[in-house]
Amino acid sequence: MPPKTTLERSLIWLYGLPVFFFPLSTAGAGIAAGLFLLFYLFSGGWRHWRRVRERPWWLPLLLMMLWTFAGLLWTSDLHDGFKVATTAAYGIYAFMGASLAWEERDLRIFLRLFLAGMTVNALLAILITEHILHWHYDPSMPFVGLSDHIWWSMALTHAILWLLWDIKAVWNLPRIVNLPLLLIFAGELALSPGRSGQLLFILLTPVAVFLLYRGAWRYWAMGGIAAVLALMTLSPFIQARLELGYQNLQQFAAHPASTDTSWGIRLATMWAGAEMFWQHPLFGVGTGDFAPAMEALQRAREVTATPGTRNDSAANSYLSEAAVLGLPGLLLLLWFLLRLSGEAWRGRSNPQGWFVLTYLGIFWIGGLYNTLIWGYADALGIAIFAGLPLHRSWSAAPR
Repeated sequence: MPPKTTLERSLIWLYGLPVFFFPLSTAGAGIAAGLFLLFYLFSGGWRHWRRVRERPWWLPLLLMMLWTFAGLLWTSDLHDGFKVATTAAYGIYAFMGASLAWEERDLRIFLRLFLAGMTVNALLAILITEHILHWHYDPSMPFVGLSDHIWWSMALTHAILWLLWDIKAVWNLPRIVNLPLLLIFAGELALSPGRSGQLLFILLTPVAVFLLYRGAWRYWAMGGIAAVLALMTLSPFIQARLELGYQNLQQFAAHPASTDTSWGIRLATMWAGAEMFWQHPLFGVGTGDFAPAMEALQRAREVTATPGTRNDSAANSYLSEAAVLGLPGLLLLLWFLLRLSGEAWRGRSNPQGWFVLTYLGIFWIGGLYNTLIWGYADALGIAIFAGLPLHRSWSAAPR
């Protein structure tokens, strides 16, 4: 392969810039993504489009994007429809990433940008929570920084899972850097109110440890996990959130006709998504038509009312996709995720394979109680991560 020009190298580094901004600013991430798109067009990176066909996920992703846009033909809400279609259009970044000429040092830069963005927001979270930095602060959302608390908790779990690999392999950063980062991220996850990421940490971290570590390393790692879980148990913020969740469920069970609580609204939207899929199994209600369709179901008293709240998704990736795009939409989503997961699993001994595999674990499970497929950072993130060279091998598996 001939040496890359400065423009080509800048192009690959720009590909990782939105990932740096995800924890800090959606506007910054959008500007970075736009810069990459412009550089991609003017650099002629699109000339290598044939590389895309080497990836097993290209066809289901393309069909999923096309079916999402087709759903605009039978929607009654084009405004929200174009919002959903835009998240599907982010899939173009997967195709562009797959066409790039990746080298090992490019991948290191990408992963360091990911960790840099996480580290900056983690430090800001501490400064804001401790009132050292005077910024808008909600006392019920400690150690969140500039991020949304749900997204931040899942991103912290992803960073922890990545650091577990690199602490063993010492491929990207030395342990003297990785270990403090791991402690900071684990501490913020334990003390923050992000139940989504905390649940994913509990489910995925032991699996990661058993896949990566052997002998005494495994026991040390499991001891660290136990310490984080103990910190979570003692955290007054987590205790309060769990108590609130239990109260939400009690309220929903006692008054199923109407709810205004966080968990109650989630259950109501999931119920509505299932009803839409049952009533419109082939084509769904149309791209972006979830909110009007749920309001119609509520007026007909077929699902729980949510006074004062307009719900634009089922709080579940799979029910949301099935509700608006029917069985074809659900099957295309599952096909894409399965093909991408298979590629990441085969490359799990490589840094980029492990990075994407752990994110997919979060995406699969987190999608059961969040509509990640329509979230800005999640939709753009999975597209960017899919474009990484998962089929390439540079480093041996950590021993």
